[in-house]
Amino acid sequence: MADNLTVKISGMDDLKRVLSEIPEQMRKKVILGALRKAARVPLQIARREVPIMSAASAAKNPYRTAGLLRKRLTVRVSKESRKAGNLGVFINIKPAAGAKYSTTSTRILGAKIRNRTLKKSSDRGAKSPNDPYYWRFVEFGTSKMAAKPFLKPAGDSLGEALNVFLAEVVPQLEKWNKRK
Repeated sequence: MADNLTVKISGMDDLKRVLSEIPEQMRKKVILGALRKAARVPLQIARREVPIMSAASAAKNPYRTAGLLRKRLTVRVSKESRKAGNLGVFINIKPAAGAKYSTTSTRILGAKIRNRTLKKSSDRGAKSPNDPYYWRFVEFGTSKMAAKPFLKPAGDSLGEALNVFLAEVVPQLEKWNKRK
């Protein structure tokens, strides 16, 4: 399976203390902007490293789209971090869209009745050329296929991404401190 990746960063307590003094709205704007910019470093490496299916292989397999993994690599805001009261971003493969429903409610004799109508069917599934669910098999390998990691090499660039983050955040913090 996957190897563990450990990153040690010093000075985070001081940075957290300084950031906690900034108003929340500005903190979100400054930090999320810097996190997104820093995340572009590993994102570019992952895009460079992701294997692309050959045209011959694509012709044999009608359920796969050449270049789909590269196209779906993206930086996303972490909902888990937001729920915990923190800010965070991560790089992953954006999944295909699920089914879309519309719900209407009506009252008949005082009882509320909900009607769910399918607006758009799901793009997910093994036979959908738009679903990149198989990224796990490419990254970690299977019993029949060797791993071709592209996210792990991207993770090795986290030190460089931290430098980009600090280069973005420090001037903003200095500007904020001058206002005080």
